[in-house]
Amino acid sequence: MRKMAFVFLTALFIVGMIGAGLAEGTDNGNFRTEEIWVQKGNQRIYGVAHIPQTEGSCPLVIFSHGLGNNHESGARYAQRLAEKGIAVYAFDFCGGSASGVPNRSDGTNAEMSVLTEADDLEAVLEQAKSWEFVDREKIFLMGESQGGLVTIIAASRHPEDIAGMVLLYPALSARSDHGVNRYPDKESVPEEVNLFGGWMRVGRNYITDLWDLDFDRMLAGFSGKVLLLRGDQDGTVDLSWSEQAARVIPDCEFHVIRGGGHEFYGQPFEDAAALVQAYLDEQLGNETGEGQSSMKMKIGDTAVQVKWEENESVEALKKLAANGLTIQMSMYGGFEQVGSIGSRLPSRDVQTNTSSGDIVLYSSSQLVVFYGSNSWAYTRLGKITDRSADEMRELLGRGDVTITLSAE
Repeated sequence: MRKMAFVFLTALFIVGMIGAGLAEGTDNGNFRTEEIWVQKGNQRIYGVAHIPQTEGSCPLVIFSHGLGNNHESGARYAQRLAEKGIAVYAFDFCGGSASGVPNRSDGTNAEMSVLTEADDLEAVLEQAKSWEFVDREKIFLMGESQGGLVTIIAASRHPEDIAGMVLLYPALSARSDHGVNRYPDKESVPEEVNLFGGWMRVGRNYITDLWDLDFDRMLAGFSGKVLLLRGDQDGTVDLSWSEQAARVIPDCEFHVIRGGGHEFYGQPFEDAAALVQAYLDEQLGNETGEGQSSMKMKIGDTAVQVKWEENESVEALKKLAANGLTIQMSMYGGFEQVGSIGSRLPSRDVQTNTSSGDIVLYSSSQLVVFYGSNSWAYTRLGKITDRSADEMRELLGRGDVTITLSAE
């Protein structure tokens, strides 16, 4: 992790601005937010739960923030997932937030390490199993950067309690980045250590607790499916660390997000959020999410997962696909493929800003699939959920394709 302190602080400011979209205790109709405190020994951990407005219990994702951040860095993912019926709890570690970043949990940076944060996460996991809105058989861990390391440790300790794991640009280079090998032994580590040129000052246990950790061994021992995401423009953790992790994880879905840095914003965030949703749908037995099992799509020979809209246009398209429907597509504009359906479908066109993976109906008779973005009057049909923007460009941006639709 080689960025200078001001880069981190700029990123944290952005996280705070984006993450603060909903005040704690609000209700937007699809979900509500609730402050929940967790007790860990004599310390209290502060967090915010995004809880879907559904009957009974629901799946839960526990989000662990990166070094310097706080619970708000998980708010964007929490809002998206809660709208789809998945609860999210994002919390402040006991220490580990940069100066100027609010942290309401007990503890200090001088006491914090990846192992103390793993203890924090374990305390959250244990208490979460008793929350009335949580299906304790469907608890997932999701961590960003250093929170990814914490997630790996906790998952290795409690595999029986975890339904799956999502790692966002995990800081797997931490041991080498923080100079663990510069000290001949643990006793040589000073009482206080500066990280990133003084951006954060931590205690010696931050270094000594990293000393003997073998993240490859932990990942190799996890039997569940892991989703691993990192950006192709991440200047903080080299790509090779994630590539190595993807090789040792027994069941790993690994994506490099085009345009993504060490944190995802804009289109990279949209791509990451779609991949997280598709992964959770699959792990929960929803495979492709609501309404997707009734109609399947192939681009050439590649099957893709689609979340179809619930409207009369999709219903009409489904009837055409009942006997198999093949559509010859053509590249257009450097951002889409378009092809004639051969029939006119009912439509309700509205001005639409599209993004990679969107499927729309144009002029009542043209199917359009995007690998870029555009703004025009369309009727939305669906969204491809298991491909990043980079992967969509690979599928659609190299020449004309054939799309096949089938319905059960």
